[in-house]
Amino acid sequence: MRKKILEPALLAGLPLSAFLAWYVLYRAVMVPESSIWGAPITIFFILLVFFFMSTVLVRSAAYLGAALAGSLLLGLVFAATPLHLVFLLLSTGLAYWAMRNIRESLEFSIKLRFFNSFMSGRSYFVFALILAITSQYYALVSRAGKELNLPTFEISRDVTLSLGKLYGHINPKYSFFSSARELTVDKFILQNQNAVRPGQEPAPAAAIAPVLEQGRKQLSELSGRQLDGGEQVADVFVDLVTRKINDYFTVGIAKSGRSSAIPLFLTCVLFLSLLPIATIVGYAGIIFSALLCGALLKKGVIKKKIRRVEAEALLR
Repeated sequence: MRKKILEPALLAGLPLSAFLAWYVLYRAVMVPESSIWGAPITIFFILLVFFFMSTVLVRSAAYLGAALAGSLLLGLVFAATPLHLVFLLLSTGLAYWAMRNIRESLEFSIKLRFFNSFMSGRSYFVFALILAITSQYYALVSRAGKELNLPTFEISRDVTLSLGKLYGHINPKYSFFSSARELTVDKFILQNQNAVRPGQEPAPAAAIAPVLEQGRKQLSELSGRQLDGGEQVADVFVDLVTRKINDYFTVGIAKSGRSSAIPLFLTCVLFLSLLPIATIVGYAGIIFSALLCGALLKKGVIKKKIRRVEAEALLR
């Protein structure tokens, strides 16, 4: 009786969790200050669990295939573009192949091992979700003139110093990167303006003050924060580079048309970011689903039987 209730519940829960996943993804892109990683990861984890449990408890492959197709195609509600439809159909094919592999593994295994069976279809289904996610992201980001919740790019201090050292070899004017990791803003201004040179007498304070004031003002405008001269110039340049990159993508998205390469670049960044995250979430979903199936088997909600089978073997 309990199994008869679980089967329709899973068939309904699969498209429902998928709809929530596509909605959360839509909010993560289109709604400022919404959750970018936490909420999407949680809801896609739930979707994974519904998928794995459905492959075990839903007897009809046709019903399960229809529920899978409907779940993925629900993404069109939030991004109805021809290209997105093509990728969703491809994702549906991968998801069906994942379902088929899991069910065959359960059917022909000598001993029931839910974890191993789920692993046989994990890669296909996870990749199907990655394709669907990145396709919807591209469809949303490529809409010009929309206010988007774009990812923030951060450049590390070590990377900036390494690039500065390389540039210092090309342009000796900026060779300070090679010798001073802790150079302050004031020292940088004085060296850059040739106000202080090695082996020379220090310039009078009256001559240095306007140079420092003007230099601080220029660097403050570039970095977007007020500088007093004691900050480490490497940190200022890190903020400057990070701000310029993020401003470039924000302004580029606002002014670009559909032919812009910026949405494609951001989609590629998301795709590469999702690969390791999806792998971890996929393993977690498998472990949780296998434990849940084991608990249902122990409680008698699902049962196993022993049967005799014939198998072919190579004669040697």
